[in-house]
Amino acid sequence: MIVRRIKKYCFIIEIQIIIIFFIFICPSTFNLQAQTNSSYSFIVAGHTYGSHTGSNIGLHPNFLTSLNVGFDSSVHFFVLTGDIVNNSTIESWEQVELELAQYALPYYYVMGNHDDNSIGTTVFEEKFGNTYYSFDYRHERFIILNSTEIDRSISPNQMVFLKDCLNNADDSINAVFIFFHELLWNSLEKYKGVMANSRSRYDQIKTYSNYWSDVNPLLEQYPDKRFYLFAGDVGGNTDAISAFYDNWGHITLLASGMGEVTDENYLVVTVTIDGTVAFKLVPLNAGVTMNDIDYYSVPRQPEFILGDSMVSSNLPYEYSVAQIYNADSYIWELPANASGTSKTNSIQVLFDDNFTSGTISVSASSQSFGNSAPASKAVSLNGTSINNETLDRLEVNIHQNN
Repeated sequence: MIVRRIKKYCFIIEIQIIIIFFIFICPSTFNLQAQTNSSYSFIVAGHTYGSHTGSNIGLHPNFLTSLNVGFDSSVHFFVLTGDIVNNSTIESWEQVELELAQYALPYYYVMGNHDDNSIGTTVFEEKFGNTYYSFDYRHERFIILNSTEIDRSISPNQMVFLKDCLNNADDSINAVFIFFHELLWNSLEKYKGVMANSRSRYDQIKTYSNYWSDVNPLLEQYPDKRFYLFAGDVGGNTDAISAFYDNWGHITLLASGMGEVTDENYLVVTVTIDGTVAFKLVPLNAGVTMNDIDYYSVPRQPEFILGDSMVSSNLPYEYSVAQIYNADSYIWELPANASGTSKTNSIQVLFDDNFTSGTISVSASSQSFGNSAPASKAVSLNGTSINNETLDRLEVNIHQNN
């Protein structure tokens, strides 16, 4: 017994010596202080089974290839935001577990419609205790919700759970990260043109989602908290967007996904020491460059229209707005008795003899994200203007007077 204690004691001393060596001799290799007070990242990946027509039973091959090439060493865990498997079978979940195990990092599941059956529910309950759950990491709270318990909505019992999670988040919690599968916020008309996966498009989700009636009003009750909401129902249709971003003050909406688009990706979220949160999209395919996250949004409203407010008949006038960087066209609306055509950020307008006053408006448009709110400009006929017909009459009168 004594010998065992001595050996154990010597072993502890050896370990301490090794630790001291790494701390003082090789600080860049082993830094205990950096481990607890450094920035950290986590990966958010949506629609991770990939293509509807893929033959894989586990994770999307392109996703695995990208991870195998290497990912940021600051990544501490994964969050898979739904549609993890194409078919929720025991074999599929075992394959996913096998594939994730090679990265030796914790991972968290979000229930998607493809995952949602008795087998998927059992997987969630055995790993996380429920199909919705929460955990804290450093100074952040992570809340995983199940938008399939009531189709494309957050069920009443989950709303109670969410409120409890927020009530219990004291001042030590710097940010709250919330995850669900569908883009529940797409039930707002602003997002009518957002080309998410089919179940998350405006026409398909507007009668289901309770995001704007229940979830967002609850978050608004905590103005001192910063909320980051993540969905994963993008990238899985050939005409779908691959990412999404919007900001509503202290509430930020995000999505990332893969499967059937060239710019499929996963999202790296970085939390710095001071609590700042940053986002980076990582493409899965060679030769693809992702834009900054705010590119993947409904174009912002043009600030104002440049051009004359007072006009004369039958003369061309130029109107323009500043370029909106994620717009691919512009939609101009002209008043009655004015003509002009353009899909760019400028237009030449001709006002005819019957024009008196009206409004010019223009929206920035994206084929994948829809149209911005319009900018507008009031335009009136210049009272001192003289058109060609008036000039002809004046010329006749002058000749007659002579």
